[in-house]
Amino acid sequence: MAATAPVITGWSAVSPFGHGRTAFAAGVRSGRPTAAAVDTDRWSVPDTQACLVPDFDVEELVGGKGLRHLDRASTLALAAVGDLVEQGVDTGHRAGVVLGTTSGSMQTEMTHMRDSLLNSRPHLLNPKTLASGSMNCAAAQCAIRYDITGPNTTLAAGRGATVHALRYSSRLLAADRADSVIVGAVEEYSAARHWLARHSRGSEPLLGEGGAVFRLEPGTTGRAALAEVLGVETRVCLDGAAHPALIECVRALLKRGSVATQEVWAVVTTTTSGAEREAMAELFAPDVLTRVPGPHQIGDTGAASSAFAIASVLSVAERLPEAAGRPVVIVSGDPTGAVAAVLLRLAGEL
Repeated sequence: MAATAPVITGWSAVSPFGHGRTAFAAGVRSGRPTAAAVDTDRWSVPDTQACLVPDFDVEELVGGKGLRHLDRASTLALAAVGDLVEQGVDTGHRAGVVLGTTSGSMQTEMTHMRDSLLNSRPHLLNPKTLASGSMNCAAAQCAIRYDITGPNTTLAAGRGATVHALRYSSRLLAADRADSVIVGAVEEYSAARHWLARHSRGSEPLLGEGGAVFRLEPGTTGRAALAEVLGVETRVCLDGAAHPALIECVRALLKRGSVATQEVWAVVTTTTSGAEREAMAELFAPDVLTRVPGPHQIGDTGAASSAFAIASVLSVAERLPEAAGRPVVIVSGDPTGAVAAVLLRLAGEL
């Protein structure tokens, strides 16, 4: 591996498969579905099924005070980052946090908007939930609770949020702004997100939730690496024709990493249908597209989908010796027209 390239040296997840890396990896390899009945009284949605984090009790997983009034996205992030910290991830002023999101907690934002319109005075909002109305609440809460006092950033980039977060984190490391960065993304399930999804794209896959986070470090640390980040490419599609943008993005990515198309071991997309799959089918053989399960098992996880795609690659590859040292591509096309892709090289010894 190139000594200067950033590497992933650890990860964790809170997902519809359960809490932690082990639960996620076992779920991906088993291929089991996670859709379950929705408590419509609690969530106030017409959905009968969704892919929710099972038995999620933030007070049990995280502990401490100040959790009651936090939004669900922040509590999911706290649980995922907390598990990574327990694995021995460094904290302090030389550690950073970079989390991807769609737009923070949609539920809290919409609740505040509704209250400001219906209350007798628009500024009479619940002060205990005001922090959750800011997009960077999840990253800020993780930094405060786990004493991560280095760079702290939130990136809003839809399904490709983790790809953008990886590029941002790589720049932090290259500029010596941090020795390690916890990077990933989180997405909550809520009534607000359900209604936004339903009115913007109809009845596409069931909604899911959760978050995945990774420890990113310089390749010179000497710590055992799981994967090397060879490069990131992004595009913006303004005319609705995502197909050529996806192909151009991935071709540029492979050129950047000096990787031939036939060398790629696996390609993972963040949706199970549509332009992503069709475009990748033009570039790669069918077996490359099916070596790692897609996101259909855990539903549409929004901003966390590219994080879960990376976690899925690591989960499958750790049991397959033939994957060692091979490149993989994670590609994401967001309905807004944003296209993003990251090229990883799996470690020689997993």
